[in-house]
Parts: sequence; C-alpha cells; structure tokens
Amino acid sequence: MRIAEINDIASVASELAEGLRARGHTVQVIRPRLFGGSLPWMVKPLIGPVRAVEWAQLIRQVHAGDFDVVHIHYAYLGMVGVLGKFPFILHCHGSDVRKITPFTRPMIERSLQAAKRVYYATPDLADYVLKRRPDAEFLPNPVDDAEFRPTVAASEQTGVFICCSLTGIKGVPRILAACRRLARVRPEIKVTAIAGGEYTDAFARLPNVTLIPRQARSALPGILNRHAVVMGQALLGAVGMAELEAVSCARPVVAWYRYNRAYPEPPPIVRAVDGFDIATAVERLIDNPAERDRLGAEGRRWIQRYHNLDDASGKVEAAAIQLVSHR
Repeated sequence: MRIAEINDIASVASELAEGLRARGHTVQVIRPRLFGGSLPWMVKPLIGPVRAVEWAQLIRQVHAGDFDVVHIHYAYLGMVGVLGKFPFILHCHGSDVRKITPFTRPMIERSLQAAKRVYYATPDLADYVLKRRPDAEFLPNPVDDAEFRPTVAASEQTGVFICCSLTGIKGVPRILAACRRLARVRPEIKVTAIAGGEYTDAFARLPNVTLIPRQARSALPGILNRHAVVMGQALLGAVGMAELEAVSCARPVVAWYRYNRAYPEPPPIVRAVDGFDIATAVERLIDNPAERDRLGAEGRRWIQRYHNLDDASGKVEAAAIQLVSHR
C-alpha cells in the first residue's frame, strides 16, 4: 500500500513510517508548516486565509500522491481529510484534544466523526476522545529502542535531567519546587534542563540548574546517558515520548503516573506528585546506584514489551487494510 503519514508529532509519524516500510509498504511523511500554530487561539482566526491556502496545498499533495491510506496526526488537522474528501485515520496526541477552544472545537468534533479509525497516544486522552468517539483506541507511541539505548549504566553517572518542556501543562511548578528544595538540602546534586517555556527564567535563577539550548532529537540519547536520574511531567498523570525515551535508555524516571490499567502491567515509573515527593525520590535514587540500575533495566524491558515499533506499526497496518477493503 501507499501510505501518507501527515504531521510528525514527537517523531511518531516518522517512527511508524519506518515500521510500515519494514512491512513492505511505501510511506511518505508529510510535514506541513502549520503557520501560526503557536499563536493564542483568540488570534488564530486572523490567520485563517493563510491556513486555508496551506491546507489546500496539502490536499492537492495528498491527491497527487495517489495514496491508499492517509494517517493524520493532531485532531483538528483531520479537517484536511474532511475538506479533501479522502478517507483517513486520525491520531490524537495531547494538546489537540486537551485544549479544545471555541476556535478548534468544531474542527475537532468534525474530524473525529469523519475519521475511519481514531487513535490516541497517551491514556489520559481517553476522557477527551472516547466521549466523542467511543470506538477510539489507545495506541502506545513506538519508541526506537535501538537509538534510545543505554550506553553507560545509570549507576556510573551523576546528576539529574529534566526531560519535559518547562511549561505549566507538564506540572513544572512542582518540578521547580523540587529543584529549589534540592538546592537547599542537597546542593551537590546538579540538574540540567532544556531552555524553553514560561518557567525558563525561574530555573535559570537556581544555582543547581544548568540550562542548555533546544537539542536535535539525535542528541537526546547522549544527554540522557550522561545523567543518573530523569525528572518528567508532574501534572497529567501519563508519560509522553520524552519520559518513554528516557526509560528506554535505562534511566529511572521520576514522574506522576496514575493510569495503571492502560497496560497489562504498569510502567516502572517512580511516582511523585509534588515538589517534596519529587525531591525525596531524586535524593533516594542518587544515593542508591544499584536501585538506579535495577529500575533502568526493568524499565527498558517494559518499553520493549509495550512500546515496540512492530506492534504499533502492525496495528496501523491492520487499520489501513480494513480501510482499503471497505473502500
């Protein structure tokens, strides 16, 4: 089959493309510019004409590609399939359905209803998606465990890496509180974070935190392997690609997780929900190298069981075959 993967969110589309190619399909990853995507929703109607032109170009590209199946990532972008009048699979990733606004609601609801199959990428999205599309399916993001692999044991490294963006939706005020506590009680524990987000300046003022610029994805395995412990999101209750890739690198991840029933067995995440809990968990792991290695090995095996590329691409392939057969 000829398959189009549209919009590469957190590299999920490109990973699935590799898996589908390994299964014998021809896959093209289309990365639209999505001009104005970061603007406040109140302003977005003003860029409507520009977005309309962009979507028209995308529709022409899809029709010209003569694809058997189109897999669209990000809920409102499903409108490209609606307007282009071609059948599509829709993949929801996070803020596209968490932050539904008066501007996006009609597009999201229309896209969800029109899609032939709907996936959502993290278990916390079920509450948002299933009430609009009861047959939607949780599809764990595929993690490239060959790229994101341990090159040095966690027990041999020091320091902590914050893998999530420094934004409110990730619970970063709680992570900031943890770093402030560590600065007081364990100043020798050094923390690294990637700059970007509304809390960047607050982290920059802490003596135990080093900010680095945004990194190419290819640099992330090396950064993860240079640290002993990873801190992830502390608000949503589910982990995203950043945390999963850290787990794949056999790093213990401290994050807030509460969706035990999403998998046959819960992820080996060190659960912490507020600043005190996060700081305490980090201290315990820093002081126990053997525990870091045990959790790291257990986590990597869990990733290989539940976030492997072959399973994810196999599910998309099955949905694509069903879509084509119905056509």
